[in-house]
Amino acid sequence: MSQDPPAAPPLPHPTVVAFLEDLGRRDAAANTTASYRRDLAHFAAWFTRTVGEAFAPGSVTPTDLRDYRAHLQTVERRASATINRRLAALRALFRYSVATGQLSEAPTDAVKGVAASPRAPRSLEKRELDKLIRAVERHGSTRDQALVLTLRHTGIRVSELCALTLHDIAVSERSGSLTVRSGKGRKLRVVPLNADVRRALNTYLKKRPVSLSEALFLGQRGGGLKPRAVEHLLTKYAYLAQLPGVTPHTLRHSFGKHLLDLGSDLVTVAALLGHSKLQTVAIYTTPSQRDLEKAVERLSWEGGGL
Repeated sequence: MSQDPPAAPPLPHPTVVAFLEDLGRRDAAANTTASYRRDLAHFAAWFTRTVGEAFAPGSVTPTDLRDYRAHLQTVERRASATINRRLAALRALFRYSVATGQLSEAPTDAVKGVAASPRAPRSLEKRELDKLIRAVERHGSTRDQALVLTLRHTGIRVSELCALTLHDIAVSERSGSLTVRSGKGRKLRVVPLNADVRRALNTYLKKRPVSLSEALFLGQRGGGLKPRAVEHLLTKYAYLAQLPGVTPHTLRHSFGKHLLDLGSDLVTVAALLGHSKLQTVAIYTTPSQRDLEKAVERLSWEGGGL
């Protein structure tokens, strides 16, 4: 007994076809066009199944879009980023429909996206940082040791590190500081240097090659290091330490989180990192997955293995 062949998927609405072709003419990335095509097809299928009529841009109301958003949240349980991406595809389609005179207004104008859940920025635990420092000590130069320890113990941005000059460093046996003159908003700030960084900088400065450049950290050609070169160095030592995905920003996040874990207040951490808004620093108070696991594990320790 023969079976009927499966029904072919419905053809996209002519407006959708024209919209995607317009994206191609405007040199949109192939991945972007493909993503829009999938997301619009997903909505069209949902619309037909839910409303009971073929999808057409002129038939969609703000209520339909809110129902679709709720469906993605509660039925499909999609992540906030996925929901907002699909709504963005619909916004782009309806903006095109308005621009081409097919609609007088876009129904998406009345529909907001989904607030993303705050995610803790990636940071390293102390034992991981120790592994990284150990790799630099075993395989790196005095310059690289001073560079990595400066990032690790000051939390400065890689661009700020590369902009440091010899005049920005004040180091003695018992105290030290570096002056950041190229921070965001051109705001100058002074960051204290602890004993580990002072020791590493003193060792490096004694061996620093003579150069016409006043840059603190010199490259192979005698000029100042560029951010990309610093990122490459850190990637190399992170690989040797078996810590994939470590960047200068990872060390910055680690610095901020460890200060808060040790009891520093938000105002102090904001000042050290060069942030003018406390909300920016508050992200470091968001518990990571490892923080949550440790919190639950403590119940077993304190309860004697409940």
